Amino acid sequence: MHWREFHQILCPDVWGLPGLLYAVVLLGAGAPGPAGAQSASDSTDWVQVRLHHGTNVESVRLTPEQNPLSVLLPRGNSPVLRLDPRETVTLGRRQGDVYARRGEANLYARSLRLAPSGGGGWTLTLPSESTRTYTGHLHLRPADSSSGLQLVNRVPLQDYVASVVAAEYGLGDRAGTRAMAIVARTYALFAAKHHEDDYDHVDGTASQVYRGQEVITEAARRAARETQGQILTYDGAPIQAVYFSSSGGHTANNEDVWTDSPSLPYLRGKEDPYDQVSPKHRWTTRVNRRALLQALSLHHGASVEGFLLGDRTSNGRLATVDVLFSTDGETEMEASTFRSVVNERVDGVSLKSTWFDARRDGPEYVFTGRGHGHGVGLNQWGAHAMAEQGKSYREILSFYYTGVQIRPLDEASSLPAVAQDPPPPADSTAPRIGW
Repeated sequence: MHWREFHQILCPDVWGLPGLLYAVVLLGAGAPGPAGAQSASDSTDWVQVRLHHGTNVESVRLTPEQNPLSVLLPRGNSPVLRLDPRETVTLGRRQGDVYARRGEANLYARSLRLAPSGGGGWTLTLPSESTRTYTGHLHLRPADSSSGLQLVNRVPLQDYVASVVAAEYGLGDRAGTRAMAIVARTYALFAAKHHEDDYDHVDGTASQVYRGQEVITEAARRAARETQGQILTYDGAPIQAVYFSSSGGHTANNEDVWTDSPSLPYLRGKEDPYDQVSPKHRWTTRVNRRALLQALSLHHGASVEGFLLGDRTSNGRLATVDVLFSTDGETEMEASTFRSVVNERVDGVSLKSTWFDARRDGPEYVFTGRGHGHGVGLNQWGAHAMAEQGKSYREILSFYYTGVQIRPLDEASSLPAVAQDPPPPADSTAPRIGW
């Protein structure tokens, strides 16, 4: 135990009132125990998600909603503080410790765990006044690579799935929403098996978009409930259930998009007649030539004067782009990297996929393209069209993932090879379907 933890426990007035010792005695008798490490029996009932990933969070305010909440020390089984509903505590970091602060008093520890009684929700408020409400437990520790906090929500799987479906699939149809719930659950559990960090996922587009409980719609909650326990498998093992927004008329093989990945039999490209309804089926984007060349120059560390479209995959997506330097040299660049660099470094520009042509028009480049996202796995606009035509969620999933079966998650076997994860999009506020 950290010496400051020990000191705080021995000083009942550390919170500015004679209540800490009272809280220890009271909660030790009647409050729920701490959230320990996941056992084999419950590891598929929870997902550990890092909140506000990509943001240097130095402090947050936490407020229990309906039920009391217990604050626990790293290795302690007895809570050291009880928060009543609507009572707020400030959580922050000082050097290598985290703290819980109420008024002028502080509780310091190497890490803290916060657990609500009876499964109630709690609200996190950032200094910017951005507020989200969550269920499950919160684990708090210093972030390894910054001066901020690492906030990890150990959330019930069903709550996580419903929140992801609401954030990632807002098209309203029942069959497509149910298909998305199975995909989100499969992706959550598959990626968790491959992750070795203190958490399974982050809450943004590098994993799946998760914004807590207030975003959940009734349709998303129903889809999670109606598909409870169902996952996608291939030869009995969970699949890497990637997805995207719009195919442009043809989905892609995983190894054509992520060139270092093994060819996965369930992620096969095919003609996709259901994408016609997508507003992103065809698109045109005009980009300032000077800004684009400057973006490429910054990326390569050398002056770039132009580019040529390179090789294409069998379905038409660009695989490479040839970048031309002012010194007469050139280099080959993966098309997905070209797209990411342009989207990240040129304001107001979105190359929606790597399926595009380009031409120069005076001071601008004109890109004409098809689809939105990487093109591998489930096409969300296609799923919507299939649902509107009366197809079931099973038919939707069987169309977009080759040779898969829907099984209860407790019947799944060990995991197969994993494809290389796609790079995150430049716009961290965009939904995952924008990849």
